[in-house]
Amino acid sequence: MKKTVFKHFIFASSILIMFLVVITSCNDSNPLGAEIIDPDRPDVVFTDTLTLLSTTVREDSVKTYDNLSLLSTYFCGNFNDPVFGNSVAEINTQLRLSGALPDTLFSQINNGEATLDSVVFVLEYDTARFYGDLDVEQDLEIRLLSEDMDNNATYYSNDNFDATELLTTATINPSQYHIDSAFTAVRSGDTIYFPSVRIPLNKNHDLFQNYLFSGEKEYYDSDSALLQVFKGVKLKVNNPTDLMMAFNLSSAQTGMFLYYHTSNDTSRYRFWITNKAAQMVYLKSDDAGSTVEPFISDDNGGAYLGDSLIFIQGMSGLNAKLSIPFAKNLQNIIVNKAELDFTVASMLPEDKSVFYENPISNILISKKDEDGKLIVIADLSAAIS
Repeated sequence: MKKTVFKHFIFASSILIMFLVVITSCNDSNPLGAEIIDPDRPDVVFTDTLTLLSTTVREDSVKTYDNLSLLSTYFCGNFNDPVFGNSVAEINTQLRLSGALPDTLFSQINNGEATLDSVVFVLEYDTARFYGDLDVEQDLEIRLLSEDMDNNATYYSNDNFDATELLTTATINPSQYHIDSAFTAVRSGDTIYFPSVRIPLNKNHDLFQNYLFSGEKEYYDSDSALLQVFKGVKLKVNNPTDLMMAFNLSSAQTGMFLYYHTSNDTSRYRFWITNKAAQMVYLKSDDAGSTVEPFISDDNGGAYLGDSLIFIQGMSGLNAKLSIPFAKNLQNIIVNKAELDFTVASMLPEDKSVFYENPISNILISKKDEDGKLIVIADLSAAIS
């Protein structure tokens, strides 16, 4: 199974500037094809002796929601790592109506002619984004939000929402997933199945008996009416483990389902997570007492172990801060190519960990703009687009 590594620590070894076209330079020129190049034309040279300063710094926060660019996956877990410490990801999300219910159903509920059979919360796994040991039990908790979310707001990873009332707890094992044959895709002649987890909820909870299956039609009139009594849910894992899960909230099978029957029919109703529902991930990292802690640059300029090792971690973890203090001394040049080489380091003898054997394939590089905000460098923006 493919595993996308969301953390890494790496060794900053050197910066390599290739093929600098120089008008004047203090480096020795390399007379490539000197017999055919006019001696008055620019030299082609390279240098790999630039000073590189590097530090490991904590991430402040990252944007995890705005209604114009939803996340493609949502992490959920309580991950323990011997090098980086503990990383927590909690999902906060609204749910929306999937349509109208027949008017006759409400009268049937009031007359005792309709019965709520069960309520199930379904989450589709995004196994390609999992990190760690898949075969490990997770104590998943679903709570009712007691604080409003705003789908017109922008939320960051350090934003969190109150969820005082417990809806359910369930011990799940992602390696023992559920497959619903109604949700498949065919790609290149192969049938693709999407694993999920089905979590039973208490059908006798007040949310269902007094509101969503009470015979009151008003809660199904609009999303805003629904949000008055059902603000959303929080998903969190209570037990620290060796796994960080990921869910696809926009999947056709993700949602909360009410299964019911009448005297002549059996049906279900789905509350789903649409692109109009506010949905975000709260992220928290705790590196206290971990291997990486002494290497992190103090916010107040305090001492740390030095820059021979830098550590990079995804989510809202650690970043590497790099500077090339003497690059400005390279005057009157045109840079044709610049490369920054890293060597993946091992902190443990005979390291067989995932992050060492399968290093990350992409690292985003940002720089500060005139306002001091980090923006992705133009070269990377062009490559992505």
